[in-house]
Amino acid sequence: MRTMDHLLCFRSVAGVLFFGMWWTSVAFGQEPSPAPSGFKQKVDLLLSGHVVGVIPQDNGLSVGGSSIPNTDVRGTIGAGIKFDVYPWFTRKVLGVEIEALGLGGSVRAPRTTSGGGTTQAQANLVAVSTMYNLILRYPGDHVQPYIGAGAGSSTGFLYNVNIQNGNSNLSGTSADWTFAYQFLGGVRTFVTKQLFLFGEYKYYVAKYSWDSEGTGNTKVKLDLQTHLVSGGLGWSF
Repeated sequence: MRTMDHLLCFRSVAGVLFFGMWWTSVAFGQEPSPAPSGFKQKVDLLLSGHVVGVIPQDNGLSVGGSSIPNTDVRGTIGAGIKFDVYPWFTRKVLGVEIEALGLGGSVRAPRTTSGGGTTQAQANLVAVSTMYNLILRYPGDHVQPYIGAGAGSSTGFLYNVNIQNGNSNLSGTSADWTFAYQFLGGVRTFVTKQLFLFGEYKYYVAKYSWDSEGTGNTKVKLDLQTHLVSGGLGWSF
């Protein structure tokens, strides 16, 4: 089931990316012209600080297939670096972006007692991701709105764990590598011909599955869905 969910997510991202390429070809309606003599490729290097907001997800955390109710995933400030390339043959409208992103947060669930026993959760989370994005922008001289979508990998580190689910008491530290995808939109404003400021919104999804310590084959799973708002500055070469 998890593989099928990731496949459907990847198809959604791919659909957005192919739509962007189709939109670019329709917008210009002609074959790109050869690179002019002395052409200097435009490359944007972006350094950004990210402020993370997370909508709490009920049933987002599970242990051994059993959901822990009222799970609250809280984010802290993260940071990232991005490298953009807009080649001449797309008229510098369609580009590719490589992004490294680090996020911090915590996972909490209140103590609840029912017929199935007691459940509670306290843990810290660090997510380090590498994303490959396709960006469609308006190449204005001063203001450049843009949209995009991408996919990549994320490694989630869960530590300082204290999770109880019935007779299972989980602790320790674990890491999981998983598929991640995101949709984004933002705007750049150029202060000079090279220096720019930008603001950006992202919807980011990653599904982690950790091996717990001392509980056999019990899996700890977290469906992380976050709204990210970031701002920063960059330099256009």
